[in-house]
Amino acid sequence: MSEDKHKPKNSDVYMPGDAEFYSRLKQRHQRGTIGKWFNFISIVVAILALIALFTNVVNEAFGTVGVVNTIEPETLTDGRPLEELSNLELATILEENVTGRLRVLIRDSISQVDVNDFTSSTVAQIVGDDNVDAEIADMLLKDIEPSQQAGLLATYVSSGDLRRLVLTEVVEQQIIASYPLSDAIFNFEEISARIEGPDLEQYKEIFGIEDELKVQITRYYSWLDPEFISTPMSSTPALAGIRTALIGSIGLMVVVVLVSLPVGVGAAIYLEEYATDSFVNRIIETNVRNLAGVPSIIYGMLGLAIFVRALAPFTSGLVFQYNFDVPTGDAVIERIAPILDDELSFDENGELVNNTDLDDQTVRDVVDTFLYYGTPTLTMTGSSEIRELVDSMANALNTTVDVASVSSSDEFDIEIRGNFYAFDIEEGAVLDRETFDELMSSLVRINAFAPNGRTLVSAGLTLVLLILPIIIINAQEAIRAVPYSIREASYGLGATRWQTIARNVLPAALPGIMTGTILAISRAVGETAPLIVVGASTFLLRDPTSPFAQFTALPIQVYQWTARPQAQFGDIAAAAIIVLLTLMLTLNAIAILIRNRFTIKY
Repeated sequence: MSEDKHKPKNSDVYMPGDAEFYSRLKQRHQRGTIGKWFNFISIVVAILALIALFTNVVNEAFGTVGVVNTIEPETLTDGRPLEELSNLELATILEENVTGRLRVLIRDSISQVDVNDFTSSTVAQIVGDDNVDAEIADMLLKDIEPSQQAGLLATYVSSGDLRRLVLTEVVEQQIIASYPLSDAIFNFEEISARIEGPDLEQYKEIFGIEDELKVQITRYYSWLDPEFISTPMSSTPALAGIRTALIGSIGLMVVVVLVSLPVGVGAAIYLEEYATDSFVNRIIETNVRNLAGVPSIIYGMLGLAIFVRALAPFTSGLVFQYNFDVPTGDAVIERIAPILDDELSFDENGELVNNTDLDDQTVRDVVDTFLYYGTPTLTMTGSSEIRELVDSMANALNTTVDVASVSSSDEFDIEIRGNFYAFDIEEGAVLDRETFDELMSSLVRINAFAPNGRTLVSAGLTLVLLILPIIIINAQEAIRAVPYSIREASYGLGATRWQTIARNVLPAALPGIMTGTILAISRAVGETAPLIVVGASTFLLRDPTSPFAQFTALPIQVYQWTARPQAQFGDIAAAAIIVLLTLMLTLNAIAILIRNRFTIKY
């Protein structure tokens, strides 16, 4: 704008230097105009970036797919849809078509024991139910009939998961090709011909299929649907879901909120209301602000060192004896009775009925050995030396046993933790070598527990460390924004400092505190690096049922799927991203509503 525009008509009233003043005024207006346009362009660029992000995600989460079935489901069900079949009928289909894989399906879908103990655990231990059929409860899974294995699947697996198993194991449903939404809208005829031609031939060539296959083409297929949210993971993209990851993310949020909110707000109150202006307090506050900028991977390493390793007895639940079966005398008797030909039991009065070659005191010593090495303790690592276990069992039997490492081809060998051992019992011992081998194998299994801190609570506490500085800083700013006159009025009416803080300052600062906390939690929900470091699972079929369970989370699942070579995993990763963005945007919206609803104007 020109200099004359700012001058009044009567220029005689101006002091010397007016020309310089109007020149600088013109420059300020020009800089203001440049700043305005810069801000406007920044907003446009940010909006375009968001549009590009959402467009790309939506384009991948929806589109056209071509599906083939090695076996058409109608041939298995007499024309009935799979959705109409009962659990027993679905399990029977599995029994008739994949008998040899029933134990694998039980291991992946039902088993409550460690994978290393699966083959040596009883049916009752595997399903984690003492009310299982008494006929098979104490038997090994390999020793029961296939129909009984199918019955376990029908009883302990949901209908949706059973249908998924039928589609995966029997029907072998496969999506041979997928194309994004843009192609479905503008090039459907072309991609249909491609699916029925080159894509189908390539699929048949890869899997060596010579029979004719019927392709089912769905033009507008959505990878994101209610079943995608309610289904656990799978190695087949079309049957994979995010239920386990979603439950893990929600569990992490619960741990983060319960720990970070009281600790963060408490620290902010102290720093803002109680701490004096001393050198130490200034150092603390400076460090808190610096910690807010530390990369998240560093917090992951800190969480690994502290929560996963140093505090493993606590974060694994061992201290609380949660989810760990502490053996009892009755349980040990039931465990060793079959080894001793079922000649050991309790009568109706609870008295020991001992018809073995062992005297009662020897039996009690054996039971005490099992109880000692089977009871989890804070120092227990689940890897007691074989020599120690052998000596303890030998002392209980009042005999001498030598142990030696052998190859798997030696006679009377026993496999323990991947190694093979032979036990040489002194002549005249009360037990033969084979029975001693079985007792030792059972003792090693009961001693197999090792505290594992790679749990939901460890990951949650690591994320607490990540966002705690942010919560403290936000809470300090919210408390500082409360006018000091409110404190003076409270003091004037005779209130103590804590009464003033609790009844006046905190309610006034609550909207700002909650807004900052929710925004910090939304950041934690999207973190991946710390969770990878502390041991989040990338493939988990069972939902976490406690804070001490294995876990995964939505960001981990997205990361794992995008790393897979199959294009369909990229499609379901896009669907998972939509769920994750929806969760984060919901948290942000809640923060805005809280701020607007409870903000107090002075």
